Amino acid sequence: MVMKINSPEQTFNRLVNKLTPTLRKISQKNRYLGFIDKDDLYQEAVINLWDRFKEGQLENKTSSYIVRGCYFHIQNYIRTHKVRNNVLSLEEPILCEEEGRACLKDVIRDEGQDLLTQLNNRFIVNDIMNNGLTKREKDVFKLLYTGINLRQIAEKLGISHVRVVKLKQNIRDKYRGKFFEN
Repeated sequence: MVMKINSPEQTFNRLVNKLTPTLRKISQKNRYLGFIDKDDLYQEAVINLWDRFKEGQLENKTSSYIVRGCYFHIQNYIRTHKVRNNVLSLEEPILCEEEGRACLKDVIRDEGQDLLTQLNNRFIVNDIMNNGLTKREKDVFKLLYTGINLRQIAEKLGISHVRVVKLKQNIRDKYRGKFFEN
């Protein structure tokens, strides 16, 4: 009688095949809103399982013990890989004047655009507002974004409309290659 010796890879594959239904369940159960989905968590559990298998940590362990270790690993992975978001309120004032105040909800347009276009527009606005504009250029940009004309902007800011045209041109020049077509 010939004794068949299994390679480590074959042994690991048998273990993964046996545990896959349970690992899929705990991966789906432990999802959270964000960029990590159930398949990412399942893959992370299998990778962790392989690392522990190579180090010999799974020898003589029960399936229950192994799955519990995977569960804890997934929990730790989620905790350490959450994306930190900078959340702003749509009610946050961005421009205060005598006549009132403008909030983000007044500036951010939603014209039925698809989500990708809206997100791209927000990235562009964020980039422009946080990279290289003077305070006056930011004021002009915010008001331009609300859709009012150059003379109204000049009136609100207490400057000439010619100055507003020049500030608008400065903004365009700074971002011509990045966002604007020639």
